Amino acid sequence: MNYTVRAGDTLNSIAARFGVPVQELIRVNNIAYPYYIYVGQNLYIPVAATPAPTSDVERRLNRLENRVDALREDYTKVDDRVDRLETRINRLEGRVTQLERGVPGPLPIPTPRPRPTTTPRPR
Repeated sequence: MNYTVRAGDTLNSIAARFGVPVQELIRVNNIAYPYYIYVGQNLYIPVAATPAPTSDVERRLNRLENRVDALREDYTKVDDRVDRLETRINRLEGRVTQLERGVPGPLPIPTPRPRPTTTPRPR
């Protein structure tokens, strides 16, 4: 099974979530010392086949846990998009500030170009 690391995840928390020894996660993913992981990193989780839930409560709990994981993933995507939008806004505000500094006052109103005055030709 593959897992994408999210903000706040540690090797210990991921191992505990999936019931896998930390050393096994490190080994199968070739994570070198000092064993850093980063948000967005894909990890392979070696899990045995999950036995079918034995009760209705376990089945409902599994469904809720899957839904929470999906919502966390959606939240991460939205959060990343908001960060990108904030970056764009900051860049645009910087450009506006530069333009405002370059123009000391209100923009001058352009004068209309004079039109040639001609008399109509007789036909």
